[in-house]
Amino acid sequence: MNPKNLIVFDIDGTITDSVKVHQKAFYKMLIEIGVSKIDIEFNSFMHHTDSYIAKEIYENDQDLTFSQQKLTEFENGLNEKIKLENFNEVAGAKKLIEKLEKENDFGICYATGSLRKPAEYKLKSIGINFKDIQLVASNNILERENIVKEAILNAKIHYKVKKFDRIICVGDGLWDLLTAKNLNVEFIGIGLKNKEILIENGAKIVLENLIDFTPN
Repeated sequence: MNPKNLIVFDIDGTITDSVKVHQKAFYKMLIEIGVSKIDIEFNSFMHHTDSYIAKEIYENDQDLTFSQQKLTEFENGLNEKIKLENFNEVAGAKKLIEKLEKENDFGICYATGSLRKPAEYKLKSIGINFKDIQLVASNNILERENIVKEAILNAKIHYKVKKFDRIICVGDGLWDLLTAKNLNVEFIGIGLKNKEILIENGAKIVLENLIDFTPN
């Protein structure tokens, strides 16, 4: 399979209906690692990724470095807490992914601001299989744009292509749209929660879910 085009999927709110579950677990883990003052207005941070937000909150509160060891502790705890919660796929997600995997026109990959273990769990829990190279998370990358860039590079390796004719980012948040704009790729929004702000910022297509999704 050597697809000419690529779809880069966000996960939380796009593939899995897990935003509230993730934020709840994230908040609990901040408390668990000793943070006393938490700004839970996640959208106010420069980079909308777990690694960046946890680092900023922890270091500002504790006046300590958010080390690799602390990141690993945070990731493991976050994953265990998310496993205790229930969430569903965004309607149509699994069926769409399975359909795209059988076609030759579009390759797929996942670029998420989440840490890797929770991201893997969410996808697998709704029955989506993937190769490790298809998923890029925020463990070693703080910025959304760089996460998407690496996902695209990995996809070229995975699908053995030098260039994709079209790249479409699919996401539910303003940060997903702005990332797509900055990388000069197409964007399709998912979900009604942020539909208004996505359209106000230039999104041409915002779908309620993935049931009627078509990249053509």
